[in-house]
Amino acid sequence: MSCSLTAFGLTANIKVHGVVIAAPCEVEKNNYLIDLKKINIWNIKDTQKSPWVDFSVKLKNCPVGTTKAVMKISGTPDSTVTEHFINNGTAKNVALNLANTANKTTIKNGDTITANVNTQTRNVEIPLSARVSGYGSGMVAGSFKSHLEFTFTYQ
Repeated sequence: MSCSLTAFGLTANIKVHGVVIAAPCEVEKNNYLIDLKKINIWNIKDTQKSPWVDFSVKLKNCPVGTTKAVMKISGTPDSTVTEHFINNGTAKNVALNLANTANKTTIKNGDTITANVNTQTRNVEIPLSARVSGYGSGMVAGSFKSHLEFTFTYQ
């Protein structure tokens, strides 16, 4: 008695797909609200300034190979003190003074800040400071609002 076996082959196709992207660092918060508190108009009259309020713009999950983040600051310059940013609130003769926290160097519209990516955490922190700057004798009390935008590029 003889027995023969026939082997049948089955072909299977495997398709693999995906997308390779150059993802940037993630911005930790998309919106920042910096509270400069109540400021007595008499404390900032005639070119005086309010106390600094410190805050940081933070990036996280930066890709391996990214060593620097470059942040460009955009906002409407004040018409009188052009190195400061305009107040869109109801207070008059006041402007936003933005600075680097470490050395208090004023940051103007169009300026860039370059920060290193922490190679261990893959995060970036850009410390900033803000305050209200008064000018002139025609100051009027009221609300203070200013709007800035940050654009990032990476190296």
